[in-house]
Amino acid sequence: MAKVIGIDIGGTKINACLVDEKGNILERHMMDTEASKGRDVVLENIKKSIYTLSYKEASAIGIGTPGFIDSKNGIVTFAGNINGWTGLNLKEAIGEYLDIPVFVENDANIALVAEKWIGACKDCDNVVMITLGTGLGGAIITKDGGLLSGAHFQGAELGHMMLHPGGNYCTCGQYGCAEAYCAGPAISEDYFRLTGKRLTGKEIFSLVDEDDKAKEVLENYQSNLAYFLTSLRNIFDPEAIVIGGGIINSKDIWWDGTIEKFKNYCNKPYNIDIRPAEFLNDAGVIGAAKIAFERMDNE
Repeated sequence: MAKVIGIDIGGTKINACLVDEKGNILERHMMDTEASKGRDVVLENIKKSIYTLSYKEASAIGIGTPGFIDSKNGIVTFAGNINGWTGLNLKEAIGEYLDIPVFVENDANIALVAEKWIGACKDCDNVVMITLGTGLGGAIITKDGGLLSGAHFQGAELGHMMLHPGGNYCTCGQYGCAEAYCAGPAISEDYFRLTGKRLTGKEIFSLVDEDDKAKEVLENYQSNLAYFLTSLRNIFDPEAIVIGGGIINSKDIWWDGTIEKFKNYCNKPYNIDIRPAEFLNDAGVIGAAKIAFERMDNE
C-alpha cells in the first residue's frame, strides 16, 4: 500500500505523520514549531520531523501551512504567524531533503480536504469549513470547482469578512474582521475589556456559572459566531458548514447556544447542517497526505 508524509505546520506545533492511502496514520512525530525564531529554525524542525519517520517508505510529501499559498509553485505569498515565512518557496526548501514530490497548501484547505475525504462532510459535495484557533481560517469546496483558491491565492479567507465594520483591530490590518471576534484570542480580549483582567479562554469558559462577566463574554462570542455562520450560509448556500480548530474542544460550552442563535438570526436556517470536525488536531496531516496522493500522479 502506498504511503506519504503529511505535515501540518501550526503556530506552536509541527505534526508530521506517515499516512497510508486510506488515511490511516502509521507513524507520528510532533515537536514545537519555534515560529518566533524564524524560517531557518522552523525548516530545520520540519527536517528533523521528516527524518524521525520512516521517510524512505514515502512516495511524496504534503504540507499544510498558514498563510496565502501559491499551491501550484509551493510559495508562501503571505504569512504572519512565522517570522520570515512570507516569500518562502516551501516546496523547494523541503524538496532539498528528499528526492520525492512535495506539495504545499493552505492549512485550512487541507483540514477541509481531510473532512471531505473521510471525516465530517464525506457525504457532501458543497461545503464551507472554518477553523477556530489562534486565527480564523476558512476553506470552501464545491462540486464543480473543487477547492476555492482565488485569483491571488487568497480565496476563502473567511476570517477577514467584515463582521463589525470599524470594530476591533485584526492582525491583517483591517478593523472589524470576523477573526477579531470569533478566534480564540477574542475571548480573552473581550473579558479584558470588561474586567481589566487577563485570563485564557479556557479559564473564562470555566467561570460562566459563577462570573457574570464571563457569562457575558460567552454570550457575545456565541452571537458573533452565529452572525458569521449566518453570512456564510446565505453567501455560499452549502450543504454543511464544518467547524474545526482548537476551540472545538470546548464546544460543550458554546455550541448549543451558538446554533440556537444561528437559527434565530438566519432567514433560512434549514437545509443546512452545522457540524463539528471529526479529526481536530489530525485534520492537517490527513488532508496534507490526501493532496500528496492526489497531486503526485500529476507531477
